[in-house]
Amino acid sequence: MRRLRKQKAPTRYHYVVFVIVVVVLKVVEVSALLLIVQKIPCNTTIGDPGHFVESENITKQYKHAYYAIMDLCAATEVCELCPLDWDAYNGNCYLFSEERTDWSVSDKDCKQRKAELIIIEDFKEQDFILSHVSLKNGHFWTGLTKNSLHWYWKTGEKFEGNISVTSEEHQCATYGKDLSAESCFNPNKWICKKKMSRFEYIL
Repeated sequence: MRRLRKQKAPTRYHYVVFVIVVVVLKVVEVSALLLIVQKIPCNTTIGDPGHFVESENITKQYKHAYYAIMDLCAATEVCELCPLDWDAYNGNCYLFSEERTDWSVSDKDCKQRKAELIIIEDFKEQDFILSHVSLKNGHFWTGLTKNSLHWYWKTGEKFEGNISVTSEEHQCATYGKDLSAESCFNPNKWICKKKMSRFEYIL
């Protein structure tokens, strides 16, 4: 008669594999939720606060995301939101990067976030930017570049202010304590700007 082998206790290896599987499943769950939220249209209309209005772009699988937005908006008629880690000001969202790179990569990063390198439109916005930049170290790329003898915003509008220029070869501008010209290949932080996502409710 053969002896039955005694089962071995779970090893440290099995425990590590179990932890890795749990972490991967959690990452997949969070990624799926983020994907659902990203696909939600920015403008939507909700009827009765307790009633979800169906449309061609909204399916039942997005209901929980809309209810979460309703909670954030606290049943106001118009709700404007910014992504996580962005700062809100006067209907716009601003991202102040922590990394440093050249102007071109900074521009691409903003576009991937459905934003643009910052264009400063008035003195109040300039004060807002300065108050944030002064709390952080370094200079931040802006959407201001030099074309021939003049400076232009990415919108094509000519810049009429003053820029500190140390070399005629510097074709891009950063914002520190003020606007200054730099080589577009220098590594700097950057500021992305885009409109707030607007959600409308009919109460």
